[in-house]
Amino acid sequence: MKNKIPQLTASNTMLATVVTFLLLATIITMGMLTPLIAKLTSGVELSLEPSYFNNRTAIPVAILMLLLSTCMLVGYTERKYILPIVGASALVSILFAVISPFGNTPMDIALPILIVTLLATLYRILGIYAKNKDTSTRAKIRKLSAHVIHIGIILILLGIVLSSNMKMESSAVLGTNEMVAFDGQHYQLVVNSMSSYYSGEAYRTYQGSSYTTEVVFDIYKNGNYFKEGQVNYITDFKWGQTYTTTYINRGLTEELFIAPRAISESDGQIDLYMRTVPFINCLWGGMYLMVIGIIALFFTDRRHEVPDKDASDRNISGSSNVDAIYDRMFEQELKKRTVKKTKGKR
Repeated sequence: MKNKIPQLTASNTMLATVVTFLLLATIITMGMLTPLIAKLTSGVELSLEPSYFNNRTAIPVAILMLLLSTCMLVGYTERKYILPIVGASALVSILFAVISPFGNTPMDIALPILIVTLLATLYRILGIYAKNKDTSTRAKIRKLSAHVIHIGIILILLGIVLSSNMKMESSAVLGTNEMVAFDGQHYQLVVNSMSSYYSGEAYRTYQGSSYTTEVVFDIYKNGNYFKEGQVNYITDFKWGQTYTTTYINRGLTEELFIAPRAISESDGQIDLYMRTVPFINCLWGGMYLMVIGIIALFFTDRRHEVPDKDASDRNISGSSNVDAIYDRMFEQELKKRTVKKTKGKR
């Protein structure tokens, strides 16, 4: 049957994906080099906010995800269905951008595309087992590892989009034994104690080289007790610096971060900063999946010293299988010539 869409091939879509990825890498590299170039040429200290990169990389990333969906479907779905599926995800993103169901434009645009890409990758993984039932486990793992890497990339992007657009930040001043709620968040804190002490060797007129105030607090979630936490506010006399320790709780669905901003021992009060980041585990999980996929691909990509004859007959597309077939053809040709020479001598 004649291909009605000859341009829609795995090689062409992969080429478009690589070109888009290079464009994305170029934009990010230029943004990272801009402050350095500005400092070298004009001596001006320049810093670029995350919005600089977000605004310039949003479209390339969206195109990259659409191309990745196309790559996953090519070869495992009839080509007449591929463009409507990918086009529908793009139209849903545009529709979401208009009606804004999540109340956040980056999320409205990104989620439909990322979800379709994730489903296309899972569909491709199921297709590997459905179409390669007779292949060896090693070959299946090798094909699967590449798609595990793809899922890792998608989860990283999903984690970045969700965490950066759904994070909640606020601060509050707390006294001892009073419950304080943080604006826009479902956590409340109660400071149980504030104790101070010197540590290290004596320095000048001080009893130690540093002075630490240890703050212990209870964390409540939606009014119910959650966990106990602790932060330290440290003044280093020797180096003339003040720094703090932080409290971090990484849950399944969100990460809670608490850090002290300022402290007043005379008033018994502390200014605490709280940040809640939902779905940050998608980012960490994506990184772990990428590492697992790369390791699996590395070990399964090593060629066997002695190719399996049956595997060669089943699949002649691999380089090692082709070499095995050439060897057998060469041996057969030698046998034929040997027989001819023997008959000629007789």
